[in-house]
Amino acid sequence: MRLNMNYLCFDIGGTYIKYAMFNAFGEQLTATEKVKTRIEEQTNHILEQILEIIKGVQLNETLAGIAIATAGVVDSSTGSLRYAGYTIPNYTGTPLKEKVEELAKVPCVVINDVNAACLGEFWQGFPEGKQPNSLICLTIGTGVGGAVMFNKQLYYGMTDMAGEIGYLPINGQHFQDLASTTALLKAATEVVGYEITGEEFFELLSRADSSEIQQVFANFIDALATGILSIQYLLNPECIVLGGGILAQEAIILPALQLALKAKVVDERFLTAQIKSATLGNNAGMLGALYLLLNAR
Repeated sequence: MRLNMNYLCFDIGGTYIKYAMFNAFGEQLTATEKVKTRIEEQTNHILEQILEIIKGVQLNETLAGIAIATAGVVDSSTGSLRYAGYTIPNYTGTPLKEKVEELAKVPCVVINDVNAACLGEFWQGFPEGKQPNSLICLTIGTGVGGAVMFNKQLYYGMTDMAGEIGYLPINGQHFQDLASTTALLKAATEVVGYEITGEEFFELLSRADSSEIQQVFANFIDALATGILSIQYLLNPECIVLGGGILAQEAIILPALQLALKAKVVDERFLTAQIKSATLGNNAGMLGALYLLLNAR
């Protein structure tokens, strides 16, 4: 453990780039800053933005390392973007690690944001010494992201694409087309006739006369249970952590999910995984990237 050292951590998304300073215990030393991600129709300026931020920070701080969580599939050996979808054009191939280390002269790690969130929850989301040996993390938001840990190690897969559960086919659709927050609110909007927020959805759900909204929620939970049951049958993990803003409603979602799983499973003896909500919020990705940096060999 490298003590008394400061680490600059980033979380790069299609909307914002967030960053903050942490120490080797995972304690946050500065407020989280965020800047709008500069994306144009055909390209992005993420690398330029990251380098500009690092230059500014290094005017006043001595850094021991830089940890980056980012959207997209990251090449775990080179720290470059193996694949990025249409939401961040021309991001595929960006050599983040190489360029950051070239500028900053300190070690840098780059990791997919969902993998990072999984590592963050593993490190800081459980009591000390109580981390599970096998852990699956799902982030439920615009889509559904996934990450897998076995024997307390992140599993990347042959081409760093393990955990892409959002594309799991369910009844001719992708899992994330049925079980994401986006899918839930899209279905609810069709019912009420106007665009609603997550807060408005759960307020409507609490009403006694909300049978159509209740059916939308039931369909969402059914799809979520179908995907999670597939995970349990295939991987038999010790723990499944669910993240995303919608899990602020865990008191509603988790009991409904458990009931749906029990109704679907062939035998309840398959339902051995602890299912819990994420605890680290927006810091999970930065903390997970830092954990990777601190444990890099």
